[in-house]
Amino acid sequence: MKRSFKDDFNMMAMLLIPIAVAVNLVGFQLANVLRLPIFLDTIGTIIVGVIAGPWVALLTGLITNLINGIFNPVYFPYALTSIAIGVGAGYLSKYGFFKSVPKTIISGIIITFIAVIVSAPITVFVFGGVTGNTSSLITAAFLASGQELWSAVFSSSFITEVADKVVSVLIVYFIVKAMSDRYLSKMNYGDLYMKRNNRK
Repeated sequence: MKRSFKDDFNMMAMLLIPIAVAVNLVGFQLANVLRLPIFLDTIGTIIVGVIAGPWVALLTGLITNLINGIFNPVYFPYALTSIAIGVGAGYLSKYGFFKSVPKTIISGIIITFIAVIVSAPITVFVFGGVTGNTSSLITAAFLASGQELWSAVFSSSFITEVADKVVSVLIVYFIVKAMSDRYLSKMNYGDLYMKRNNRK
């Protein structure tokens, strides 16, 4: 069945957005409180991408960063990163990359590259390479070792993002796997997920 932009935004998908945004915000706060070296702020966005499609995930990522940006304006420019992650997760789901654990890990690595390619230029051009988070400390270490700014930012971004995104997609994989067929069937990409996993 051909899926249109309008079809993706059905009532169930719209109801999922605030829940997914809340998951993103809680994951982010949990990572901060526990001082984890990862962010956990895209789990909800990736879930939406997997079962509701790239465009619904795009909106989920945008809303998440707009809310985070109210408390810390640093997150406003990185809305582009969240948007790209949402779209990427949706298309990866479309092509069956969340069908098994190995494919899910591969999707996490692909999403890492998407995040780094989008966020590194923001870090360099908007913040001069330093945002004050964990990756900035790694960037400083790379700069001290003689690397150029761009290389240092890309390297530190990849190190922090790969752990975060692989952990996030694995969490998403097990959450979606545990969802009922009845619920998944009401989502365009959830229905596709079920067919790819022989659940219907």
